[in-house]
Amino acid sequence: MVSIKDIAERAGVSYSTVSKALNDSPLVKEETKRRILEIARSMGYQRNLLARHLVSGRTRLIGFGLVNLGNPIFANLTIVLHRALAALDYRMVIAISPDEIDLLNQMRADGLVIWADLVSRHPHLMEELARWQAKTLVIGTDEPVPLPHVRFDRRAGIAEAVRYLRSFGHRRIGFIGSSQEIKVRAFLEAVEQAGLQPSPDWLYPAEPTFEGGYRAIRYARPDVPMPTAFIGLNNLITKGALRALLELGYRVPQDVSLIGYDNLPDMQFAEVPITTVGPSLEEVADFAAHRVVDMINGKPGPDAHVIQPILIPRASVERAPHRDAD
Repeated sequence: MVSIKDIAERAGVSYSTVSKALNDSPLVKEETKRRILEIARSMGYQRNLLARHLVSGRTRLIGFGLVNLGNPIFANLTIVLHRALAALDYRMVIAISPDEIDLLNQMRADGLVIWADLVSRHPHLMEELARWQAKTLVIGTDEPVPLPHVRFDRRAGIAEAVRYLRSFGHRRIGFIGSSQEIKVRAFLEAVEQAGLQPSPDWLYPAEPTFEGGYRAIRYARPDVPMPTAFIGLNNLITKGALRALLELGYRVPQDVSLIGYDNLPDMQFAEVPITTVGPSLEEVADFAAHRVVDMINGKPGPDAHVIQPILIPRASVERAPHRDAD
């Protein structure tokens, strides 16, 4: 069986350099990494996680548990978290079900980063995670949980979006989406705090998908005046709503302004660059990667951390039409 030592001798480098290259560490130059990987392939090298665990007590493997790769928020977070963990010389494996999380535990993963929705959909998972040897960090929670966690202040994000629209004179502000109650409640509270009287007509129920946002606007009640601004519950809903508004002949932002929750890079490339609010995914990934690795290494740190939202202005918001402005 080919070993790392054999590869190091053939490549003329140290054992540690080969180990780092096989783990895709950024500490090894790309040219050296490619040469080592080619030598390893030519020699028929196969990794053995169990052997690594027996020798070092570590697999340098971290699982990322999430619920839906179809939503761009998860695809983007997966990319930046993978990059952050690789910089710390750890490999990441994705899991989208409790069974796959259990498999990672059986593989002796050193740590787990779990998206909060996976736990809320499978309540028994929280107790199992607390018993397993893998160090676990839950991210994206709205409220405190029994495990170390990272909370997103979604309430503050929605409030910031309402304040921003009010600063442009908007009085009739709609909210598109209904799948996250905390955001709906935050919207109604923020509207009231802004001195406006919330109306049920300002709530546009929608599935958290592109089609959901599109249909909420395209087939809205014709007897209800169109708000001069909308906040979309997530990135997909917001882009669907934008498409519907443009098809209906509304100019964005001259007739209707639009803000989307989720700070994703591709929102700037929509038909109209969309103003967004939400946590920075780079900040989330960087904190999660360092915190879970610190937990693995027994370093002290906070059991609870809150990431505040940021608002990124783009071309989708303008002053309310004169007849509707303050």
